[in-house]
Amino acid sequence: DQAKQVPVERIAKSVGYTVVKKGRYFSLEEMDSLMINTRKNLWWRYSNGTHGNSIDFLIEFANYSFQQAVKDYDNTSSREMKLPKRSDRFQRLYAYLMKKRKLSSDTIQFFIRKQLLYEEEKYHNIVFLGRDKKGKIQYAGVHGTLELNGKKAFRGDVEGNNKSYGVNLRNEKSTKLVVLEAVIDLMSYFEIQNKMKESCEENLLALGMLADLPLETFLKENPQIKEIIFALDHDEKGQEATEKLIKKYQQRGFEVCKYQYPEQYKDIN
Repeated sequence: DQAKQVPVERIAKSVGYTVVKKGRYFSLEEMDSLMINTRKNLWWRYSNGTHGNSIDFLIEFANYSFQQAVKDYDNTSSREMKLPKRSDRFQRLYAYLMKKRKLSSDTIQFFIRKQLLYEEEKYHNIVFLGRDKKGKIQYAGVHGTLELNGKKAFRGDVEGNNKSYGVNLRNEKSTKLVVLEAVIDLMSYFEIQNKMKESCEENLLALGMLADLPLETFLKENPQIKEIIFALDHDEKGQEATEKLIKKYQQRGFEVCKYQYPEQYKDIN
């Protein structure tokens, strides 16, 4: 109930949408068929008939789970991020990423050395870390290492993290940025493109969602970026978001293109 009371327009801004006033209502620059009624704190999208509250907005337009939406937008108080305790052994991390996700041990070691992931002590989940330009941890996401009875591994965010950052690899000499949805896709792209070099030829950013707030932050911190390649998932939601983002950033003067998937693949991993 507390999370539902957070204004829809504030939630829309927090995940990267541009809120615009339209008479007695608000709309979104990226989605003009959506209207926000601030008195009722509800939204409607007239192009397809969907509607809902603040929680529904995050599920529909930012790819959140219900639990993640409630935890991140509980309107009680701001929380300081407290990272899960690091394990001394990374066996489950390696087993999951190598056996289930088919990444090489060299790639995993590279990301560990970059201090972008570790295995937590209590539940042996993988913790992915998003750092700002100065190297400070701003974002932390948790990814399970078990897939039982055909269910996907657990995913969630560490409480108190800053959603305007994503997990990233920076190369200040490069003017190119590749934008992906998930961190494991970012690791997969790195392995395919860089052939195990000790550095990354481009800048890579995992949004952790379909909204572009982490991209806005990354571009502010890295003004050398001129070219953006969107490599979001090759499914309906991912490609719909891609088309909107291409239009938005082309209008802002960036050279923009879409990663070309072979037809049968859903994502880079």
